[in-house]
Amino acid sequence: MKKETPALCVHSAKDFKKQGKVITKLAKKQDLIAITNRVALFIDGKPCRRWWFADKTTNVLLSVEYGLIDKEAINFLTNEMRD
Repeated sequence: MKKETPALCVHSAKDFKKQGKVITKLAKKQDLIAITNRVALFIDGKPCRRWWFADKTTNVLLSVEYGLIDKEAINFLTNEMRD
């Protein structure tokens, strides 16, 4: 059975950093390069980053051009289509 990785609820700066580490770790497990803009954007009143993912061997960008916000990035890496 597949182990589920829940999307982290961000309530503090510590949670925000922890969420970034989870995204980076998930990408590394799938042999992807995680690229972030390192800027905390505020979308719907919450801090978010933009993430892009590239294949480690071919360096081909796999995610969308405009980048994925944190929640979308976790869904992309876990192949989940939830809100």
